Amino acid sequence: MILIFTSKIDTHTDEVIRLLGKKDIKVFRLNSEDILSKYKLDLNIRKDGSWSGNIVDQLGRVLDLKRLKVAWLRKPDFNFFNNDANQSTEEQFITSETKAFINTIYSLPNITWINDPFVANKVKVKFQQLLLANKYNIKIPNTLITNQPEIAKDFFVECGEEILVKAIYTGNVTINGLNQAIPSRKIGKEQFYSNYQNIALCPTQLQEYVEKAFELRITIIGDKVFAVKIDSQLHEETKIDWRLHTKLNPHSIFELPASIEKFCIDFLKEQGLVYGAMDFIVTPQGEYCFLENNPFGQYLWLEIETGIPLTETMCNLLISYLN
Repeated sequence: MILIFTSKIDTHTDEVIRLLGKKDIKVFRLNSEDILSKYKLDLNIRKDGSWSGNIVDQLGRVLDLKRLKVAWLRKPDFNFFNNDANQSTEEQFITSETKAFINTIYSLPNITWINDPFVANKVKVKFQQLLLANKYNIKIPNTLITNQPEIAKDFFVECGEEILVKAIYTGNVTINGLNQAIPSRKIGKEQFYSNYQNIALCPTQLQEYVEKAFELRITIIGDKVFAVKIDSQLHEETKIDWRLHTKLNPHSIFELPASIEKFCIDFLKEQGLVYGAMDFIVTPQGEYCFLENNPFGQYLWLEIETGIPLTETMCNLLISYLN
């Protein structure tokens, strides 16, 4: 059996379960929001060292944690009470204890996680990714994280008074109960000099703006590398950050240079990952510029747009750990 740890609304999981079903592979889906209301949980270790653990869903299906070999960490949502901002003291404690139980499952030595949650939470940090890409002699953008306005001003001048402002990790915030994205923004002289003193309020990431011919989303699953070209420069709305207007961008399968493909595989191995979703810029001069790798990144839209067999490849990776 394969465990998929996700949330209730996740089309990636839907598709993987559908395809695994065709292959007669049993799947146990654990929806994180429902852990407290729709699952029965137990872990037991005895003084002789023997242990057992089970998760039982509403239909009575049992996941034997001791026999479990592989689990996919897809897209869990740890909002157990739908009121993260206004939790009571009791709810805060319940949330903390539930997350601790989940961490205990993550740590069970018999389970291979895709990706290992503890490893992925460390290596999702983008600054260390840039350090590693540079180690492999891959082009990266000049990047500054600071809360010092004067240092930011010097960096702005160094970059020709045109930079990108982007979130250090995630550009998502919840406004009136809705999850909303904060896109990366290109900043010129007027905006910068009018607002740069506000950098003192919070560590802020500034990045050299790299001119684009097009962009690449590269999905690595095990030792398989799939690249999709995103023609982000065809529309004004997508030139800076294509993610808010994905449908406007023509997508096509792209053949990577062997050196970039090798870098992708080596990068993931050094980071301790078996899955990654990388973003690259290809400049008008044909240079490949690494931006980031997301250990939990989305991929299904790429398959829908191009027919690239990512779901099949993910299923095959999960199945490979059953033997």
